Amino acid sequence: MSSTPLPDYPMWQGAIVRHADLDPNDHVTNSVICSWFDDGRYVLLRRHLRPVVEASDYFALVMLEMHFLQEVRMFDEPRVGTAITRIGRSSIAMQQHLFVGERIAATATSVTVLGDGVARRARPLSEAHRQALAPFMLAEAP
Repeated sequence: MSSTPLPDYPMWQGAIVRHADLDPNDHVTNSVICSWFDDGRYVLLRRHLRPVVEASDYFALVMLEMHFLQEVRMFDEPRVGTAITRIGRSSIAMQQHLFVGERIAATATSVTVLGDGVARRARPLSEAHRQALAPFMLAEAP
């Protein structure tokens, strides 16, 4: 394992490996890993930002980059760390790592935009939005 310190993620989401998640080589498929990253992003936004946005507004994933580093297998106990790395005018950039034990099995970076449900275009993030997201900013390394 690398000597680089791992991020101190402000949010964690566990995942369960099901038999149906496996490919013929008994590895968890990349689409399942993608859904675990999606769950991490969704839970953060739904629990913490949704309460302060307009009911008609929506979240649109506009960029996703994933890297698959190690296999995940049946009986592994994966967990996803999620953090916000940047809050833009209307966008939220996130970083995620999928851990199995202490090893990193996959990484993801993404950008989600807050959408105005009536105008059907990006909505600027307000101060209330920024305050709701602030606890999930990735801590700076010492």
